[in-house]
Amino acid sequence: MKQFFCIMLLGILMLSVFACAPFPTMTETSDMIVGIQNQFPDAPKYIKSRTFVFRHQVSNIDTKKFKDAITQSARDYLVSKGYKVIEVEDKTALEDGRADMIVKIVPMDIFKQDGTLGYGFYDRKILEVLIKQPARSYICLDMNLYRKGHRTITRTGRQENFSKLDIKELPDSPEQLTENEKKEMALNLEKNISETVFRVLPMLGL
Repeated sequence: MKQFFCIMLLGILMLSVFACAPFPTMTETSDMIVGIQNQFPDAPKYIKSRTFVFRHQVSNIDTKKFKDAITQSARDYLVSKGYKVIEVEDKTALEDGRADMIVKIVPMDIFKQDGTLGYGFYDRKILEVLIKQPARSYICLDMNLYRKGHRTITRTGRQENFSKLDIKELPDSPEQLTENEKKEMALNLEKNISETVFRVLPMLGL
């Protein structure tokens, strides 16, 4: 019985110690360097999907600013948590000491929708009655966290997000968009990117 009470007392003491243990502070994280490895394609997709194959249009929008927006959103989040941030091409930054951790941002296809890798704009209507989705911006990714000296990789798994556009129907090609439509779509995708990155990064424990 005496041994039982000693074990209980030890357990209570340990619980109180862990309960009082502080979360990492801004000062503690300020010495840690996180590398961002952004593997997204430079150009987002422009997809207009209709009932017949010959009406399935896929184009790339010729701009790198949306890929840069992903990196900047990740940087903004990590800096707000007190980390120093660098951009890296691969995991050698862990080996040579330039980074303590690396966040790899991996593009993925929308669930059961091949050819949608990464991000872009999507307008899908099939037989009108069966599937009639509004034109949307989308982003689909997986984030992987690598730590110096750790073999375990933390993964978020596929994370996708859609945002409805204020455009009833996308034209067949991005060249047919008006300047106002291009501006509205760009703002929509940039906001979608920022919100998604800020939602997903905490899943890595950062």
